[in-house]
Parts: sequence; C-alpha cells; structure tokens
Amino acid sequence: MQNVGFTTTDMIIALVYVFGIIGVGVYFSRQQKSAKDFLMANRSMSWLPVGLSLMATLTSAVGYMSYPAGAFKGGLILAWMAMSIPLSFPMVVFVFMPFYHKLKVYTAYEYLEKRFNDKVRALASIIFIIWRITWMAAVIYVPSLVLNVVSDGRIPMAPSIIVMGFIATVKTALGGVKAVMWGDVIHSFVMFIGLFLAIFLVFQAVPGGFTEVWNTLVEGGKTKMTGTMPGLEDAGFFGKIHLYLITDFTVISLIVTYTVQKMGNYCVDQAMVQRYITAKSLKESQKGFYANAGAYLLYIALVTSIGAGLYAVAKHLQFPEGMPIDNYFPYFIANVMPVGVTGIMVAAIYAASLSSLDGGINSITTAILNDFYARYKLNQYNLEIGEDSDAEKARRLRISRISTIFIGIAITFFAFFVGLLGDIFTYSQKLINMFTGPLFGVFMLGMFTKRATAPGVLIGGLVGFIMGSLMVFAKNLHIDALAVGVLWPAALSFFITVVLGYGLSIFMGKNTPETLNYTRKNVMLNKDL
Repeated sequence: MQNVGFTTTDMIIALVYVFGIIGVGVYFSRQQKSAKDFLMANRSMSWLPVGLSLMATLTSAVGYMSYPAGAFKGGLILAWMAMSIPLSFPMVVFVFMPFYHKLKVYTAYEYLEKRFNDKVRALASIIFIIWRITWMAAVIYVPSLVLNVVSDGRIPMAPSIIVMGFIATVKTALGGVKAVMWGDVIHSFVMFIGLFLAIFLVFQAVPGGFTEVWNTLVEGGKTKMTGTMPGLEDAGFFGKIHLYLITDFTVISLIVTYTVQKMGNYCVDQAMVQRYITAKSLKESQKGFYANAGAYLLYIALVTSIGAGLYAVAKHLQFPEGMPIDNYFPYFIANVMPVGVTGIMVAAIYAASLSSLDGGINSITTAILNDFYARYKLNQYNLEIGEDSDAEKARRLRISRISTIFIGIAITFFAFFVGLLGDIFTYSQKLINMFTGPLFGVFMLGMFTKRATAPGVLIGGLVGFIMGSLMVFAKNLHIDALAVGVLWPAALSFFITVVLGYGLSIFMGKNTPETLNYTRKNVMLNKDL
C-alpha cells in the first residue's frame, strides 16, 4: 500500500468542518428563549431536518465504522439488515407517529405514566438514559480511534476523546435541538459524500476493480446470503432452533432482530421520538420518515459494500500483521486515499459522530427535565405546564443547558473505557440489544392490551432488561445456557418482557377507566385530546 498518511491539508479540512458546526450552534443560541425552544424547537421543524436528523442520529460513527467491519467478517449477508426498514415502516408511520402527535408529549415515557404509573415511566426513562450514555461513549471513542490510526499514532486517544466530547457538548448547550437537527442535515450530506468516495476508492484499490473484488468475495464465501451452521441438516427440531440462536449471522436473525431494533429505535427511543414531535405537523413527521427510510437503505447498501470490498483489499494488498479488524477501514483511509480525500473522510466520520452525540445529549436532557425534574420537583406531567413567566422560562432554559454540560462530561468519561469491551460491531450490537427489546415491549403492552397492569409491566420490563443484559454478557460471565448469537438478545428480551408482563398482569394490579383511556385505540378515538 502507498503510505500517504494524514497530512496537514487533511487536518485543516477536518478542523474547518468541525469549527463550522460549532458556528451552527452559536447561530441558533440566539433563538433559544425557553426550554420548549431548546428541547422541542417550539414544534416548528419541517420534514427535511426531521428526516435527515433521524437518519444521522441513528447511524453515528459507530455504524460508519462497525458495519464495514461487520461486513468484512460476515460478508454480504449483512445486507438483510435493510429489510428492517420496510417491515418497521407501517408501525412507525401509521401507528406510533399519529399516537405521539395526538398526545403532544415531550418524551415518549411521559405516556407510560398516563397508561400505568410514574414508576413505569421512571423505569423506562432510566433505561433510556443509561442506554444513550453508554452508546454515546462509543460514539466519542470511534472517531478518536480513527484519528489515532490515520495519524499513525501521532494524535493520542485521550486528548481526542476530550476534544470530541467538548465540541458536542458546547454545540448542544448553545443551540438546542434546532441546532442539532440543522447540523444533522449538513452531517448527512458530508457522510454520504464520504461513503461514495470510500466505495469508489475501495474498488479502485483492487487490481481488476469490481470483477476481481466480486471473485475474491465468492472465493472467500462472502457472497452467501444465508448463514453457515455446521450440523444443521442432521439436527432435530430443537437442535435447529439452538443452532439458529447461537449463530451470529443468519437471514432470520438479521431480519427479526434488526426489525425489533428499528421499531424499538423509531418507536420508543427518545432520541428518535423527539424528532417527530419537533415537527410542525404529523404530515411533516411522516414525510421526514420517508426521507429517512430512503437515506438509511442507501446507507446500508454503501457500508455493506465497503466492508465486503475491504475484504478483497486485504487479500490483494498488505495490511499490517495482527491489525484489529476495527482498524482496517481507518488504515485504508490514511494510507490509500489521496490527500484531501482523507480529510473529507475524517470530517465525515466526525459528522456521523456529532449527529448522534448532540441529538443524544439533547434527548437525555429532555428526559431528565421532563420525566424527573418536572414530574417530581414541579409535580407536573411535562415541562410545558407552568412555563408562563419570562423568569420561569429562563430558569428552565438554564437548567437545560447545565444538564447538557454534565451529561457531556459523563459521556466523555465513559468513552475512555469503550476499548476494553471488544470490537466496535460487537459492542454496538450489545448496547442496542440490551435496551431496545424491553423498552419496546413495555410500550406494546401499554398501547395494545387492556390486560397489562403497572406491576406486571414493571416487573416484566425489569426482568426483560436483566435477561437481555445477561444474554449480551453471557460469554464474559461464563453463563453458557444464556449464550446466544450477538444479534438475538433484543428480540428475546422483547419476547420475555411481553410474555412475562402480560402473564403477571393477570394476577397483579388492576387498571382503572382512566388508565385504559390511554390504550392506543382509545387515545385515537378521544376527540378531546
């Protein structure tokens, strides 16, 4: 491989981009007059920032780096992830979006108090906060790793992590959700420019181009669109189920688990829900999701192709012996891409990270203020109540910004420990799988069953979360009975939450007419809401 390296020109390109994004935060800081402006953009956003912010927040630098690494290991079978979008689409657009807009909530978890009680609301919000903090620690870690690799170690990890956390925190504290979402529009375009450049240069780097890449993938078994499970033909019925559950990549695990993940993300993850409810209307939210769906499908196609292409590059060109799989793509960026393009790619990776960081920080701030400060300090359902005087608006805005700073500090601290938890793809899947299943299960019980009661759902959600966590770390804890493929814990913890929550509700607790008013059917029929 030619050794181009990370030049001064590349550094300037990346820095100009980063400081330009800080400028976006400064610009929008002048428009923040209240917590409603800071956290909800006064419900004024159009479909373009809603859609691209959804896409940018969900992907992050973790996806930008981990999906190519996953495709490098698993091959083109990872393209089955894309099926999660059409399968989750009806639930998101026609079920959850109209529901949230009808309720006019600040957070998704605000609904759970109306349907159950404040304990269920608090549990769901706490699970979300822990999820996003640990996830965003990885989002800070990844670009710092990339910068360390492309600079050949000249830029150490520690100061890079601190700078990344500082930039995201300052931008979010200044501009609020409006700066976050318009910044995400810019991030999305930069991310896609980087992906198109990367895929072109990956194929160009292999002598013989696309044809040779494809032949190399065929020889390595990377074009198979089904999982490899030795002993499947000879196994009995339960043996086949066991093999499916312990295999990382199969068609079933990719489709089922990613569909649960995406419905969990799009339907009950506050970082996503907050995008819908900043829109000026339901129609704008739905149009935004159409844009997000198209962008995300393109994104999956590109990152999967890049990962598979890097497998061919590794067969034809020399990577350093013993290099971790997470470092292949950054090493390729630094040592094969031309001067200037490397800077654009680093900027794209920072774009992917900043879009998730600022959106995540803002959504955690919203959850803390709405589900805990407003609920327990002010004894109100949401922050919108009681925000009448200018002094009260200023006080809540100040608390929002202070909370943002402390959240940024916590995320930056945890980022120092991400590298101890395995490769990026595995770590990212563990974080998603621990949280999406139980959260989604709690909402499904509340919205679609009359039987579900607060005690049953509370225990079901807690047990689902614990079991999902044990499945994720079963190998580390040497609990062989719970060891499953890396993708399965989300779907299995969802199933546990729903079955246990519903079953316990038969024997525990009772619903009142007031709580049953908040099943989805009754909410949509209630003209007074």
